Amino acid sequence: MLFCHIDRPPCNLLNHITLASYDFYPNRGGFLSPELKQAMEIRLSKLLGDEENYIWYTNWLIVSKDKNCSIGGIMLKGLPNENGEVVIGYYTLPEFQGNGYMTETINNLKNWLLNQPDVIFVIADTDKDNIPSHRVLEKSGAEMYKETEELYFWRFV
Repeated sequence: MLFCHIDRPPCNLLNHITLASYDFYPNRGGFLSPELKQAMEIRLSKLLGDEENYIWYTNWLIVSKDKNCSIGGIMLKGLPNENGEVVIGYYTLPEFQGNGYMTETINNLKNWLLNQPDVIFVIADTDKDNIPSHRVLEKSGAEMYKETEELYFWRFV
């Protein structure tokens, strides 16, 4: 079971800035990947430009209650657009993949999002070769609705 508390704003601006500037991943004995750090910096820059709507640029750290450690993360990539779409991004640390953690987390977040004003669809995109992520989205009830040369786009309704 995961610690996933999303019935209220999950972090304040100071926590978000701290997370975005935090290079070291304590329970892995290593540093954040350049891609993850860049994603967090993008979220932070958007957040600083729209502090009133900070929840839509939030990163959540996913923590296993049983293991008492971080196992991944999930984020919102901005406000719902004019079509009521809000985009999520997520990752699971390799040693925790295949245990249902991300399926549970995505289900919790999408259920919360679909109960927010102005949200009609929750969207996720995946690299075409990321089969584990495809399975997570399928198990969570998403349907693939669009593709580009590199990505599949999935939608929850």
